[in-house]
Amino acid sequence: MADKVDPLMDEPEMVEAYRVRSPSSFPLFVRGLTIPSAYGPKLFSRCIAPFQDETFQAIAPSIHAVRDGTMPSTRRFWLERTKKAAKDSDIGACLLWLAAFPTRPLYIQVGAADRDQAAIVRRRIKDLLYHNPWLNDFVDVQQYKILNKGRQSEIDIMAADIPGSHGETPDLLVINELSHVTKWEFIENLMDNADGVPRGVIIVATNAGFKGSKAEVMRNNAMSSANWCTKIWDKPAPWIGKADLLEAKNRNTLGRYNRLWRGQWASGKGDALDESDIERCFKSHLQPLIKPEPGWRYIGGLDLGVSHDHAGLVILGVNVDQDVIRVARLESFKPDMDIGGKNEVDLSAVEDACLSLSRLFGLEWFGYDPAAGGSFMAQRLRKNNVPMREVTFVGKNLNEMAVTLVQVIESGRLESFEDDRLRRDFGKFNVVEKSYGYRLEAVSDEYGHADVGTSLVICLPKAASMFVSSSALSPGDVIATPEDDEPLTDEEVEALPDELRGIYEMDDDLEEEYRRKRYFKETEYPI
Repeated sequence: MADKVDPLMDEPEMVEAYRVRSPSSFPLFVRGLTIPSAYGPKLFSRCIAPFQDETFQAIAPSIHAVRDGTMPSTRRFWLERTKKAAKDSDIGACLLWLAAFPTRPLYIQVGAADRDQAAIVRRRIKDLLYHNPWLNDFVDVQQYKILNKGRQSEIDIMAADIPGSHGETPDLLVINELSHVTKWEFIENLMDNADGVPRGVIIVATNAGFKGSKAEVMRNNAMSSANWCTKIWDKPAPWIGKADLLEAKNRNTLGRYNRLWRGQWASGKGDALDESDIERCFKSHLQPLIKPEPGWRYIGGLDLGVSHDHAGLVILGVNVDQDVIRVARLESFKPDMDIGGKNEVDLSAVEDACLSLSRLFGLEWFGYDPAAGGSFMAQRLRKNNVPMREVTFVGKNLNEMAVTLVQVIESGRLESFEDDRLRRDFGKFNVVEKSYGYRLEAVSDEYGHADVGTSLVICLPKAASMFVSSSALSPGDVIATPEDDEPLTDEEVEALPDELRGIYEMDDDLEEEYRRKRYFKETEYPI
């Protein structure tokens, strides 16, 4: 990093030199700031972490280019850090320099998920102004604006939940806390506007988010593109103490702790399933099936939503010889029909999908929850030879669904092709203990109420039972073959379990049977 000096702020001549040179050198400005560190106010140069220094080195030339109106060498930055790793403060330092020392009219946008998130960068800038009061001569901080006193630069702080037009084209766009944004149209509008400035710069800053989300798609695109500079810090900040980390670990679910403090992208907020087990479930070589495969038996599950939730449909394949349950197909139906002024799921499309997939895979069982309003649909499907079966969401069934899901995921028995919808739903599930055992609960979001995941857990107990039933005896099976007809010795009789020895001694008719080394003879199992 250029200008690596450490101004001695207690020496007036050094203070004056720093203030004189700061407008022409962003690196010098950053290193000479007094910041509210974890150990009290300190010069940034004396406590800056290596990962922060590396980020500033990468971004400094582009910050200068924005200020001066020249073409930046890098125009896209992805900054990802763990919780409390100074992401907002570092962005605040960049914005403060641009606001204080513009050489031309500048327009900057800072977008966030909501009002609270939008206010974070503003608070960090105010903190820097408090510890560096001389900068108040250059900058005016308002509620949702930061202005240069000479009105040459303007920073708009915007939130997705604040109505208004975001049609301006900024010289610099900062999207903060991307992983928290749910109104993705807000992000797309900001990005489209920024793309209209050939010399403009975009900085995306975020914690680790959720797999299968649009934020992850954007992250993957950034990491694979030569146009983006990615700086990722995926471990606790060095100023976070071990005691604080331990407290955070004890307070949070493991998934949340790993996401916030270890920078691990998670499938969701639920704690029913471990992230590593979810990851193992999805196989990159698998694809949705277009027809059944030999050696597999197929069943289905339907979770029906109408006006508020999506509807989900899952087809599972069961291969007893391979000891595998595999997702063959899945469908999700969102409420998008305008019926009486309401968005509702097209139930006819759901019914058509159930019928066609049942015929295609020759389903031998198709579970559904009658409480969701699917009874009439089930009646019609039964008339078309679809084997619809009621699965009521009552204590015994709920417990079986929860236990089976955890067991098949942890054991690695369940496999699926990569699918964002199913991954998200796995991440939504929490296991809640009830008087009858356990049940799965999931919070609804913009993608629905775990519709695909719920349709899967409806049929998972049936899939698991197929392994048990497959081991039952059938006509022609050989149970056992005796080695000889020798009677049991006294020692062997003595070694029998108490129950068998009691029966042996009690019933003369059984005596001859238990005087054999083998309890069964070669026979065909009777029907």
